[in-house]
Amino acid sequence: MSRSEKNPLVVALYLPQFYETEYNNKWWEKGYTEWVACKRAKPLYEGHNQPRVPLHNNYYDLSVKENIRWQMNLAKEYGIDGFAIYQYYSCGSKLLEVPVEMIRGDPTLDLPFYLYWANESWRKTWFGQDHTVVWEQRYGTEKDWRIQFEYCLTYFKDQRYIKVDGKPVYAIYNPWAVPKLESFLSLWDQWAQEAGLPGIYFVKTIGRHDADTKGRFSATITREPNYTFAYDEKLLEKINRVARSRVIDFVNRKFLLPRGKGIVMTKASYDRIWERILNRQNQDSTTILGCFCDWDNSPRKSYNSIIMQGTTAQKFKRYFKQLFRKAQDIGSPMIVINAWNEWAEGAYMEPDEKNGYAFLEAVKEAKETG
Repeated sequence: MSRSEKNPLVVALYLPQFYETEYNNKWWEKGYTEWVACKRAKPLYEGHNQPRVPLHNNYYDLSVKENIRWQMNLAKEYGIDGFAIYQYYSCGSKLLEVPVEMIRGDPTLDLPFYLYWANESWRKTWFGQDHTVVWEQRYGTEKDWRIQFEYCLTYFKDQRYIKVDGKPVYAIYNPWAVPKLESFLSLWDQWAQEAGLPGIYFVKTIGRHDADTKGRFSATITREPNYTFAYDEKLLEKINRVARSRVIDFVNRKFLLPRGKGIVMTKASYDRIWERILNRQNQDSTTILGCFCDWDNSPRKSYNSIIMQGTTAQKFKRYFKQLFRKAQDIGSPMIVINAWNEWAEGAYMEPDEKNGYAFLEAVKEAKETG
């Protein structure tokens, strides 16, 4: 699928962490999926919206094809043009690959998509555990790069795969971490051309460790709200936040957590984050605009979390409509929403018991009136 010249594609990040696997059983507990963290979540203060419950208690299993079909049909109905599916790949070792391989194997699962390489090691940092690496992200040699490319090529050639200017989109979460990055990108481009493609549309995620420049990539993405925390905080704000976080961490560890109590690490203003997203300058047709519907990662991190304050579906509708117009004005190829189903981070478009379909309806209306 390719975008039209006028309108950007609206793509949602997609997490495939919703089915039982042997390694999650081993690393966490028997039967662990993202739903386990969601169901265990508790309100940490008065008025805190936890636990988040999917509409009609739809705690789906993504190893079941019809559940993916339901997601895709829902996305299409409300104007989501595709999924950016997280890919966990390390020198031939793959995690959470069942849903995307199921999609690849069945053309009737017809929502467009592209791969978003989440190239980072898995650690036991959730739920206050230690930093033990349970799955290491490795990069290997040119031979390993070629094997990875050939695997991805089976997706790139799919008619449903999202392309820009004929080039399959391949986003990289931590580009700074890839050794010999320039060689990696250049070789993949070369191999793509040898395979009959015009090249790869590489997307660079700008994070805390990256220069805010495009470099060798085709485009950058401002993945939110992470980008705003990394780049748009004023110096005094950052100093205050870091100092406050250290004090809260000390008080929690020493006094409160042993008594089953605590103070939330960061409460952030939904309106302020969105204001900065919308007012950002120096963006053009090589910028993929990022946004988010909500954020609350307390199901994973408890008091050591970031929780948005003041989130409503009505606000999201108003802000998203403005962002859609901005994307049209600058010729951005797409908007990426964080996320379709990051339930344990409070970032999801799927209907829940509190808001129903309101966030999806906001996207549909923004596209229809934008």
